[in-house]
Amino acid sequence: MDAAATQNRERNHAIYEDLWTHYELFPHSGWAHAWAEIEPLYQPDRTLEIGPGMFPHVPIAGTHFVDLSRHALRALSGQGGLCAVATTPLPYSDERFDLVCLFEVLEHVTEDEALLVEIARVMKPGGHLFMSCPCNPDYWTYYDQVMGHERRYRADELSVRLASAGFVIEKVCPRHDRMDGWFGAVFGFGTKYLPGFTASIVRRYLPKVAAMPWQWYDGGDLAKAESMGGVTLRARKLLPGEHAMK
Repeated sequence: MDAAATQNRERNHAIYEDLWTHYELFPHSGWAHAWAEIEPLYQPDRTLEIGPGMFPHVPIAGTHFVDLSRHALRALSGQGGLCAVATTPLPYSDERFDLVCLFEVLEHVTEDEALLVEIARVMKPGGHLFMSCPCNPDYWTYYDQVMGHERRYRADELSVRLASAGFVIEKVCPRHDRMDGWFGAVFGFGTKYLPGFTASIVRRYLPKVAAMPWQWYDGGDLAKAESMGGVTLRARKLLPGEHAMK
């Protein structure tokens, strides 16, 4: 791990080790638009979620989790999660999992391409990746900076990264994930300097926001996601000898 990646890891650990102390575990079923798609593919011991914090998107008991936050790992382990501190490389053998979840994580990682390659390593061919991330750098605000984001993705940028790691996007769920500049400044300030107060507001509105019925679309077109500012997607690891459709 080079100096930039080490600094990035330490910064994210500092942000979230404190932030997650202000939250309780949020139920996976609360993420309605994601869980409806994940559930048919979910098997506890064959599932890994990376960086869930206090907001896991899959049932906890028997599922594997890695995170930088020891507070989050203790909470997940307390409910039966099989937990490990996030490392590079991931602490698992090749083709260990059928399903990997990566929600609101990739944008935090300096070496995002390397992380996707590492996810492909621990996933069996034909396995599935569910992930979400913010899109469109034109929507960058102070809130992105406070949360430790390295980037917001262009549609073609995200597509190329996934394809280069050996994934094909099967379904896309564009989501509204943008803030006016003034709101991003206020929310970012509150998150950084008044985390307990800001978390109390988030906890109040999170169930309603998480349950919003976003629409899924077949295929890998991310243009609408870039316009709306965020995406949840399902991608599949290609089989040996298989090539993504152009």
